[in-house]
Amino acid sequence: MKWTKILGLGALLAVSGHTMVAQENKAKDLGEVVVTGNRFETPIEKSGKVIYKITAKDIEHMAGRTVADLINALPGINVNGVFGTPGSNLEYSIRGGRNRHTLVLIDGLPINDASSIANDYDLRLLNASAIEYIEVLKGGASTLYGTNAAAGVINIKLKEANGDAPKATLSHDVGSFRTANSNLTVQGKEGNLSYLAAGGISTSEGISAAEDNDPNVEFGNDGFFRYSGRTRLGYQFNESFKLEANLAYENLEAEYDNGAFSDGDNRFDIRQVSFGVHPEYKYDGGTISLKANFNRIRREFISAFPSVAKGKNLQMDLNNQYVIAGKIKTIAGVQYQSYEFENGDEQPGQSNIDPYVNASADLTERLTLNAGLRLNNNSEYGSNLVYMINPVYTFNLDQENKLKLFGSYSTAFVAPSLFQLFANFYGNPNLEAESTESLEFGISLYLSDKFTLNAEYFNRTEENAIDFVSRFDNQGNYIGGGYENVTGERKIDGFEADITWQVIEPLQVSAHYADYNFGDPSQFYRIPSQKYGLSATYRFQQGTRVGVVYNRFGERQAAIFSDPFLVELEAFNMLDLNISHELFGGDVLLSGAVYNLLDEDFVGTYGFTTRPVNFSLGVTARF
Repeated sequence: MKWTKILGLGALLAVSGHTMVAQENKAKDLGEVVVTGNRFETPIEKSGKVIYKITAKDIEHMAGRTVADLINALPGINVNGVFGTPGSNLEYSIRGGRNRHTLVLIDGLPINDASSIANDYDLRLLNASAIEYIEVLKGGASTLYGTNAAAGVINIKLKEANGDAPKATLSHDVGSFRTANSNLTVQGKEGNLSYLAAGGISTSEGISAAEDNDPNVEFGNDGFFRYSGRTRLGYQFNESFKLEANLAYENLEAEYDNGAFSDGDNRFDIRQVSFGVHPEYKYDGGTISLKANFNRIRREFISAFPSVAKGKNLQMDLNNQYVIAGKIKTIAGVQYQSYEFENGDEQPGQSNIDPYVNASADLTERLTLNAGLRLNNNSEYGSNLVYMINPVYTFNLDQENKLKLFGSYSTAFVAPSLFQLFANFYGNPNLEAESTESLEFGISLYLSDKFTLNAEYFNRTEENAIDFVSRFDNQGNYIGGGYENVTGERKIDGFEADITWQVIEPLQVSAHYADYNFGDPSQFYRIPSQKYGLSATYRFQQGTRVGVVYNRFGERQAAIFSDPFLVELEAFNMLDLNISHELFGGDVLLSGAVYNLLDEDFVGTYGFTTRPVNFSLGVTARF
């Protein structure tokens, strides 16, 4: 199977080479650039991956939206738990992968949580107003970003100081369930010193987390509180050298119930402190950069079964980016990751030291080849080589219109988390590391900047997949469980397509469709087999924007603590309406939204509630 996939990718290269002489006329760039695909600013028509981008301006127009809400609306991406209470656990899935297969980057570095099940960043901690943009890459990217980037990457760039004059941005929104969000950002520059300080508070009375199926009992609401604050300082010593430092603190408290269909008076408290430095030196043709970040996190659960878990995470990435003759972009470096998990009296740790190299070469005007290697050296699982090859060929249909062919074959290594290995009651120190291989082919059509179409097929295989395995007695009662390696291979393939069409200057329409084939559906529970949707945005001349977003999430299977272990959940529809209006040349933005406009009654997570029709109203002012 592996050689078949490699030969298939070679066939794409061969076709590209055969046709490259037929396209010699120049064409202008389309204007949009992305960075997640190869870490360089790259025109979208030369990117070898499907990447979606959400900007700060997009976020401002979506009153009350969380980071998870924004990501869940993207084509082919699903976030389980997003329709429940604000404190609900989140599980994000790209192309059938779970949290441990999707790497979250904050300012280019993984900010992992060693106290969590999947060693992943908790998106509930992040304030959406702090974000400059989000790029979501679909497909494997482990050679660039290391372990866990097996199915996709969520790259979140936080706001930083820009411009010389001091500037303040104040936003506030209120909504259903007594929800409120207040945020303040101050940024500016004094000589060579740039600065940014930001803080935000979010509160919600919420709704009952558990579904109430007992007519004689009224379940209580489960509330939510989050505070986040951060500072960023930068100093430009000269044209070549600058140094940045950042400090952040997040505190999240939320109430939760005992479980499916079971009310409870429980609460969890998460506190995280993060500190980072980023020196950067530019020289003729290249940049040497070090990104380092250390974070500590503490999770406390206050319930009939109280527990405290603590995690430490150090991330360092030293690399040299160099451009050769304007045509070959290279990045070579070494990444160090260290994790520590404190659970009771035990304090296990794990580390990675990964040298890596990646290159993006414009072999001709039309053919770009992206390739990379990484040697993952894990303290528990030894050395593991991962690699990627990703050709891109662009046809110039005429001066403004382009057709892009791309393909990718990549491998990835995913070590078990410290929780999966050593957590009380559930851990299994005998777990083997996961490995994956991914193949994808696709086309992108760009008709000027008015119409874009992406269509791709992918196939991913996981070996030694890790999952929670429940155990039942002879009467079908749950008696415990733990983490185990799944026997055999876990396979998924699928087709994804999306279009964006600027019908007329004020009207933009988008549509998307995704269909997945699971080798064994019981191994992909909570992931819809289909997702499709349609959205439209109309901008009026007087600064008013109206948007409608429709998504349909297909059938999926849910895991329950009884025998049978799986139940079928029906498909559901989600229709949202948003409107915004700019005043004073855009310095003031009024926004409002109605979510779940049709008041759809559906099951998101088995045994738990989903939000009925709800609204948000917001205002953003710049001074």
